[in-house]
Amino acid sequence: MNYVKEEITVKFQDFEGPLDLLLHLVNQYKVDIYEVPLVEVITQYLAYLNEMKEMALDIASEYLVIASQLVLIKSRRLLPTTSEEFDEETLDLEQEILSQIDEYRKYKALSLELADKHLERSLFYSKSKTEIISDEVNLTYDKNALDLYFAFSALIQKKQTEFRDHHNTINSDEFSVADKIQDITAVLHKNKYVKFSNLFHQTNSLDEVVTVFLAMLELIKNHFLDFQQDKAFGEIILAKTEVVEVEND
Repeated sequence: MNYVKEEITVKFQDFEGPLDLLLHLVNQYKVDIYEVPLVEVITQYLAYLNEMKEMALDIASEYLVIASQLVLIKSRRLLPTTSEEFDEETLDLEQEILSQIDEYRKYKALSLELADKHLERSLFYSKSKTEIISDEVNLTYDKNALDLYFAFSALIQKKQTEFRDHHNTINSDEFSVADKIQDITAVLHKNKYVKFSNLFHQTNSLDEVVTVFLAMLELIKNHFLDFQQDKAFGEIILAKTEVVEVEND
């Protein structure tokens, strides 16, 4: 196989470690990493270290660790094959170092891509967060849902105190969300509207309070029940949703 290799220009400050240098040397050959003549690459790597020594530059220990592995591979390649096991061990050593270079190449490519995106993003200016405070802003859905939560939080605290002070005996009666849905619809069948707190007057335990609230939420979710609050932290009024029936011709 003919290898196409460019003239190698080594700049010491450009390399972040031994794998970076090895990747640079491997890239000189216009072939796949696993097809590169590794002995030639090793020779160039060792020549690079020798040049660093001549320039009285400190060589990081990580460069020397890789160098020792490369010297072992090169020595095994230059020695005659003594057995199949010897040849397999040599190939394993080569594959290991080439795999490290290939893995490093992938992460380096990703880091360069991220750097490009960071540079692209730096060309834009973001508007600082603006806090909007206005008495004229009316939050419809979110505001109502939040007020419903606040109302229930206040109610549950009140009920906890009530049950504790009166030492109520909790009945063993079982009840479900479906049962409480029937109770609520029965109340609204007799009345056009009902106060939020009134639905909890007959509750005898926190479990029953929670069940009533879940039933209320289920009715609201299915558009059978609507609610409104005239002022902040005021009483919430529940009413049956008006359904307009369309007759078929």
